[in-house]
Amino acid sequence: MVDIDTNFDRIRRGVWVGPNAAKPYVEWNDLSRVLTDLLNWARSPESRERFDEVMYNSLKLLLNTANSDVKNKVENLSKLTQRDVDTVTVTIIATANIIRLLRNSVVNLPRNQFLQVKTGLLDCILDSVYFYHDVGTKCHRVKHKIPYVLTYTPLCVEVIRAALQLTSNLCVGNHAVQGAVWKRLFPSMFSTLLNGIDKQVKSYVCCILFHCTAWNGSSALEELINGDEGKEIIRLCIGLCQPPNCLEWAQLFVEGLICVERFINVFEICQNDNLVFTLLEVLAEKVKTSQSAGKKQLFGELESAVPVTTFLYLAKLFAKNRQHIIDLATGVDVPEGEVTVRVLQILANVTGLHEHYTRITNNTPFLECVVKILNEINAKHPIKFDQPKGEVTPDGSFALRRELIRVITNMSCKNKAHQDKVRLLGGVHTVLNHCVVDQQNPYLPQWSIVALRMLMDNNLENQEIIRGLQSQNIVNSEDMKKLGIEVAKMDGDKPRVAVVHPES
Repeated sequence: MVDIDTNFDRIRRGVWVGPNAAKPYVEWNDLSRVLTDLLNWARSPESRERFDEVMYNSLKLLLNTANSDVKNKVENLSKLTQRDVDTVTVTIIATANIIRLLRNSVVNLPRNQFLQVKTGLLDCILDSVYFYHDVGTKCHRVKHKIPYVLTYTPLCVEVIRAALQLTSNLCVGNHAVQGAVWKRLFPSMFSTLLNGIDKQVKSYVCCILFHCTAWNGSSALEELINGDEGKEIIRLCIGLCQPPNCLEWAQLFVEGLICVERFINVFEICQNDNLVFTLLEVLAEKVKTSQSAGKKQLFGELESAVPVTTFLYLAKLFAKNRQHIIDLATGVDVPEGEVTVRVLQILANVTGLHEHYTRITNNTPFLECVVKILNEINAKHPIKFDQPKGEVTPDGSFALRRELIRVITNMSCKNKAHQDKVRLLGGVHTVLNHCVVDQQNPYLPQWSIVALRMLMDNNLENQEIIRGLQSQNIVNSEDMKKLGIEVAKMDGDKPRVAVVHPES
C-alpha cells in the first residue's frame, strides 16, 4: 500500500498528468482515492508547509484536465454510454476533492495563498464555478429526457461550493485577490448564485461579498451601492437574513455595509418593502450584541461600533414621521408607521449607550421632538387615574408611550440642559401623568418613575415642581378593595392607608 507522502510526491511530480504521466489519460478512480486521503492529511500545519509552487502547478494541471474531460463528455449528453456516465461522475468527484485539497492547504498560511494566486489557480477556480454552473443548468434542463444526468446536478453543486469556499479564503485581507474575484463574478454570477436554491452556495457568496466590501475605500463597495445590479444583490442578501434562510454570512455582509457608513444607502434601497424591517433587525442585533472575539478579528478596524451617523439619520427620519407615532398611539391605523415604531425602539436602546453614542444622547432637537410627541399624545388621550377595569387604553398606546419615556429617561441622565429642556416643554408634568399603577402595563409607570428620578437629579427647578404638587383626590380602585385596602384623607389632607375586610 502506497503511503500518503508517496502519493503527495507523485501528484507533485505529475505522475497522473503532464510530461511525467505514466498513462496518456488520467485514472480518475485511483486519483480520487488518493485525494480523499490527502484531504485529511493536509489539515495539519506541518503537511500544509510542504505545498510549494511545483505542487500547485501540478494541481492546476489536474484541475484543467478534469474540466476538459468533463466538457468533452457532456457536450452531447444524449450519446453518453454507461461507462461515460460513470467516468464523468468520478471525474467531477475528483474535481471537488482537488479544490478541497487546495482549500485545506491555505488555512492560516498566507504563503500558500500567495502561491495559489501566483500560479494562476484563482482563475482556474473561478473558471470552474462558471463551468460547473453551466453543466448543472444543462443537466437540469434535459432531466426529463435523460434522467441519468440528475446524478450530475448535486455533484456540480459540490464543486461550486468548494470553489467558492476556497475563493472566500483567498479574499481574506487581500485586496488584489478581492479585485480579481469581483471583476470575474460581479454582477451576473453573484446574482445567479444568490437566486439559486443551495443555501451553502449562497452563504459562501455572501462571505465573498463581505470580504470585498467591508472596508473603507473599497471600489467594489462603490460599484455595489451605486448600480442597479448591485442594489439588487444587496436586496437578495438582506432577504437571506430572514427565515427560513437566516444565513450568518448574509447578516455579516449587511453588518459590514452598516459599519462602513452605508446604512443610509441600504435603507433607501429597501425602504419601500418589508426588507426594511429585516435591515432594522440586523441593526438592532448589531447594537445590542457584544462583539465576540471571532467577530472582532473578522471585522478588524470596523468592529468598534455602528457609526453614530446611522442613528442621527434615524433620528431625523423619526422626526419627519412623528405623526405616525401620534396616530398609532391615538387609535389611528397607519400601516407605514410600523417602521417608525421600530426606529423609535432602536433609538430608545441607543440613547442608553452614553459611552458610545454621545452625539445622539446629546441631540437636543431629537429630545424636543420626543417630548412634544408625548405631550400631544397625552393631550389627546390622557391617562385616567380612575379608569374602570376593562376600559384600559390599548396596549399599543402604552408601549409607544413607554418607548418615548425611555428616550426621555436616557437623554436626561446627568444632563442638566436636557432636564431643563424637558421642564420648559412641559414634559415633567406629562411624565408625572404616566405614573399610574396598571397591572396590564407595569413597565409604563416603572419607566415613568425612573424618568422622574433622572429629571430631578441635581435639578432644583424640576424638584420644585414635585414639591408644589397638591393632593387632588383619593382613588380606591376595585382591585384595591378586593385586597382589603382603602385609602382615606386624614387631617392636613395627608392620605391614610387602612386595611378593611376584603370583599368575598
